[in-house]
Order: sequence, then structure tokens, then C-alpha cells
Amino acid sequence: MFLSLDIYFSKWFGFESNLTFEVLMYYQLFIILSEIGKTYRLRVHNVGISASLNFRIQNHNLLLVETEGSYTVQQNYTNMDIHVGQSYSFLVTMDQNASTDYYIVASPRFVNSSWAGATGVAILHYSNSQGPASGPLPSLLGEDDPSFSINQARSIRL
Repeated sequence: MFLSLDIYFSKWFGFESNLTFEVLMYYQLFIILSEIGKTYRLRVHNVGISASLNFRIQNHNLLLVETEGSYTVQQNYTNMDIHVGQSYSFLVTMDQNASTDYYIVASPRFVNSSWAGATGVAILHYSNSQGPASGPLPSLLGEDDPSFSINQARSIRL
């Protein structure tokens, strides 16, 4: 049995431009003591109204297992574009160096420059972590390339 966490992304109005995106996550995600070798199910939802988001976890693969309530052919991704109204379930195995924390990142896709800094960041914490997440946030190759997103969507098989 997998521990399951829901992650909701949404655009909130009335904030300064650099705080336009709020990442709404269950509080447990920040304090969960994930253990090396265990696998967790993450259900990720884009409940916003205007922007596609890219979701990724530093140095971890996302094994896609479900979309919109339907099982998929399981396939690994390093990141996933999640468009408005979409939901995905991923299995993430804690198979990295457990002595440090890792970044969880959601960033907007295909938006104008005023949204450029609107990136949501959380921390994946291993139970025996001895230090904070380090290094730059995981980058997104082809950030402004719509064909990457289209090809990724086409790769999903039910």
C-alpha cells in the first residue's frame, strides 16, 4: 500500500506579481518522513484558471500511473506538464541519497514575462536527512517549446 498525497496548484488573485502562484499542498508534505526505498503516490491537480504548470522533483522520476481517473500504461517522466483542469497520479520511489532534502517545483508554462518568477517550491524530506535541499532548482528543458508539451501529452497511453 502506498501513502497517497494530493497536491493542488492554483492561481490566486490579489497578490503581488511575484506571488501570483500559490502552491496549495497538504501540510504533511512538508513534514512527511519519507524513508529510503519506499514508494509514495502523489496525485497532482492543476485547479487554476489560466496557466499550464510543469511539475518536477529534483533527481526523482515520476512514474505516471493514472490520469483523470483512468489507469495509464506506466511510464517514467522527469517532469510533467499539467494543464488547467488536469490531474495525474505518480508513484515516486525514494531512491536517492537520503542524507539531503530535495526540491519539488511547479512553474508556469507558456506565459508572458510577468509570470516568469511565479514558481512554487516545496521540500521533499527524507527521514534521515542531514541537510537542506541544495543547488539550483531543477531546470526545465524546452521551457518555451510547445512541441515538448504536445509530444509529452501524446506519449500518455491509457
